[in-house]
Amino acid sequence: MLLLAVYAFVFGVIFQARVPAGLEVPFVAWLAVALWPWLAFSDGVLRGAGSIRSNAALISKVAVPRAMLATSTQTAAFLLQLIGYAVVLLVLMIAGIPLHLYALPYLLLLLAALFVFSFGLALFFSAVQVFVRDLEQLLPTLFLFWFFLTPILYAPDMLPGESGRWLLLNPMTWWMEEIRAALFEGKWLPDRVFLVLIAIAGAAAWIGYLVFDRLSPHFEDFL
Repeated sequence: MLLLAVYAFVFGVIFQARVPAGLEVPFVAWLAVALWPWLAFSDGVLRGAGSIRSNAALISKVAVPRAMLATSTQTAAFLLQLIGYAVVLLVLMIAGIPLHLYALPYLLLLLAALFVFSFGLALFFSAVQVFVRDLEQLLPTLFLFWFFLTPILYAPDMLPGESGRWLLLNPMTWWMEEIRAALFEGKWLPDRVFLVLIAIAGAAAWIGYLVFDRLSPHFEDFL
């Protein structure tokens, strides 16, 4: 809640960020419904990425399924942020913010797809980070850069010219827009956009698993 207050003050008061035209909700609510899914995604990936190296002693002594280490760490971080998300949505409803609760099933589908996307990236980076140790310092910076390239603190139509269209190359833009459409506009049926998100999440999980499976037999030599 403190993080939300800081972002809302800096971007809503100082930089005068506004919600998209035609949407009658406060900026802090518009920000909150997208911020926590991002926190769940990024926290899951970043914590999962360091899970293999942080459990080096366990891997070298015990025959534990290595993918379970990355999976459990990523899942715990993701679910913890979702608990915070539920609290935030409850606070918004108590404050009188109009949320379309009948769209919650679609919201849960979007969050499930986002979980799979986070899972795939966590597997990928946890395996690669064993061999490329600089990723431990590089990933937080890359995700901070990714955060500001995602329309969480600002609406795409605030960008000059047609630069907002470039945000469509960012898959997280699609997730944020769909989550807001579900809660603020009442979108409750999956469409082609959701199929694209499922395809992205599935591809990330498949690639992450293949890379992890290929590299995991060599972990002991580099840990």
